[in-house]
Amino acid sequence: MTVAELYLSDVRGRMRGVKALGEAALAQLRDSEWHTPLAPDGNSAAVLAAHLAGNMHSRWGALRGGYCAGAEGESAGRNRDAEFEEGTLDAATLRAVWDAGWQVFLDALDHLTPEDLTRPLTIRGEVHTVLEAIQRQVAHYSGHVYQLILLVRTLRGQAWQTLSIARGGSAAYNAARLSESGGSG
Repeated sequence: MTVAELYLSDVRGRMRGVKALGEAALAQLRDSEWHTPLAPDGNSAAVLAAHLAGNMHSRWGALRGGYCAGAEGESAGRNRDAEFEEGTLDAATLRAVWDAGWQVFLDALDHLTPEDLTRPLTIRGEVHTVLEAIQRQVAHYSGHVYQLILLVRTLRGQAWQTLSIARGGSAAYNAARLSESGGSG
């Protein structure tokens, strides 16, 4: 397997993992809390979902079926500023917006080939390789998903269900992993 093949395989799996973390946080959010920011001028879960979806459609919509020469990673119809305005969409609609955005991004990743990674993709007039564009979005999307996790974690307080190894649970987790793998530590 080439490095490019390994990279595409890894980034596809990792971004599905980032999406799953976000979904696990959103599952703990009460419907009435989607529009609740942690501070004035902060982003609510609704704003984060709308912004992520808008970015994903804009950056990756032209590549859903594979690389397309001359593709622009900023669609003309996108209104980025509106993504940061608090709307009135209900929880079910916001989940659908979230899902649709991720579907576009993951479809594009799934259709890219190793040869595509060095090809040009323009975002707001700036030329990137497809690899650079992916890395830019990995950082961007992960950052917003972790904002979302912090937001929901704060809103849940003591009722939060961890998305990782619980505090004080590392030794038990490691022991379980070793016994599953047949390792002796």
